[in-house]
Amino acid sequence: MKRLVLVRHGQSTWNVERRVQGQSGTGLTDLGREQAKAVAVRVADQYPRAPVWTSDLQRCLETAEVIEDALGVGAVEHVGLRERDFGDWTGRLVTEIAEADKERFSRWANGEDVIGEVGGESSDVLGDRVEETIEAILADLAHGATAIVVTHGGPVWHGTHRWLELGEPSLGGVANCSMTDLVEWDHRRFCDQWNSTGHLPAELVTTRKAEEKPRRRVQPPSVGT
Repeated sequence: MKRLVLVRHGQSTWNVERRVQGQSGTGLTDLGREQAKAVAVRVADQYPRAPVWTSDLQRCLETAEVIEDALGVGAVEHVGLRERDFGDWTGRLVTEIAEADKERFSRWANGEDVIGEVGGESSDVLGDRVEETIEAILADLAHGATAIVVTHGGPVWHGTHRWLELGEPSLGGVANCSMTDLVEWDHRRFCDQWNSTGHLPAELVTTRKAEEKPRRRVQPPSVGT
């Protein structure tokens, strides 16, 4: 058996501003740093000395650093764990996009994959990238080992759907510093827990209102988190 614990980064300043981060963005808020401390305590308790992999974007590096300190290990940076590239939408407020690009944003809010139209990654491209990265990390693990993977909402959501071969949107949103466990066992694939926030005190569970996400009726929103 091999296990990957996917940890979404802590709340960032652009999350609070509801600004599309994509592969840009800023570091953590004070609340985000407290979230990182809380998830680090849980990870260190459950998986002492587990190796850590992380996106090389600032909000993940800051989250991973807290986890590294708790585990006493160094993290491996991997560009394959980056958030989705949102092209021309990157760095813009969600409200601004909704006003300036109404027709396309409406289609996006209703579940249509429009990000390729603005120069970003389609869902298929993102899924391919994240699945390949997940497989690379699993291949690096010994049997029975667990790795901590610090990444973003898009890679957690799309990567899990792709890795589990879920043909239809089936999973809910991804909270800051939540934990999602993917398990490979006897050539089979499982999701042992999804978007767990039980390790976070109630005051540290980030609500959707504080994030940069439009409401979508077809699949959970993920605008460059």
